[in-house]
Order: sequence, then structure tokens, then C-alpha cells
Amino acid sequence: MNKASIRIGFDFDKVFADYPPLIPSKVINYLYKKHNHKLSYRIPGRFEQKIRVLSHHTFFRPPIKRNIEALKKITKEKDLEIFLISSRFQFLKERTEKWLNKNNFKKYFKELYFNFENQQPHLFKDDIINKLKIKKYIDDDLHLLMYLAQKHPEIDFYWIENNFDKDKFDLPSTIIPIKDLEEFCNKYI
Repeated sequence: MNKASIRIGFDFDKVFADYPPLIPSKVINYLYKKHNHKLSYRIPGRFEQKIRVLSHHTFFRPPIKRNIEALKKITKEKDLEIFLISSRFQFLKERTEKWLNKNNFKKYFKELYFNFENQQPHLFKDDIINKLKIKKYIDDDLHLLMYLAQKHPEIDFYWIENNFDKDKFDLPSTIIPIKDLEEFCNKYI
């Protein structure tokens, strides 16, 4: 790593791979988390895994083109190292590989990290962020970012805003709401 390089981490789903059309994001996010007033994510049972594998077909997970275009600009910066850090579980490994290959996506990142050991997503991302010494991290999951911001006040976190979490939190100064990666690219690189 060059002394001057800044390490930036990106989440995958809702940053580069969109949710299936016709299913509201609020519903999908509700299904992913446990509802016990703690930050905890559900690892689905076998039947639900089969449904999720179907819903993760590349046809149902279109690339978010405006964010990928911004990523292309970001990767041209010489003093940046770019990492993909996704909490996708093991049962989605094959679908994830197909999406990455179909969209020729690996080339944009120094390294890609997926949660194929099925850790709790916030713990997995915390481990990887520590390991890589990430300085900026972009995600759409505000609950996860709130957790990470408490543990890492030295890191700038960027939250790709959504309508259903918008007014629920007083954000710490280390979490910066952004509309998309174009805004991140123009204002924070």
C-alpha cells in the first residue's frame, strides 16, 4: 500500500446490485433483520434460502448503472484502493459469482470480500474494515453504519439514503448521507 493511498470500502447490494423490481425495499430489509431490538440479521432456513437464490438471479438483480458509472470514475484516482465488502451469505455464493462475471465487475476492486462464513453482517464488516484499515465506507444499511460508526470514530461512513430510515436517527458526524455514488465521487473524493 502506498503511504498516500486511501482505502475505500463499498457494500454490494443496493450500492451496485439493485433489489428485484416490484418488491419494495422496505419489505426486503424487514425480512433480512431479526426484530429483537438489537442489531441482528436472520440467516434464513432452507426453504427461504431456495426462494432467495431464485430472487438473486441476475435478471432480478440489475446493476445500478449510475453507481457503477461513478465507480469507474473513482477507480481512475491513483491514490485510492477500492474494496468490495458484502455481507451476502454462503448460500448466495454461486449467484454472486454469476452476477460478478456477467457484469465484468471484479476488475474495479483491489479485493472482494463476501460473508461466505455466515457471520452476523455487522460483525463481518467490522472485521474486514479493521483488517483492511478502511478510511471511507459506503453502505445502504443505516443500522449497520450506526454500529460501525460507534466502533470507528476515525472512519468516514457514507449512507446511501432511503426513504424509510430517513427521519429515524440523529446521525453522528461520521455518517454522511448521500443520494448515490455520483455525489460521493463529486463531493468526497
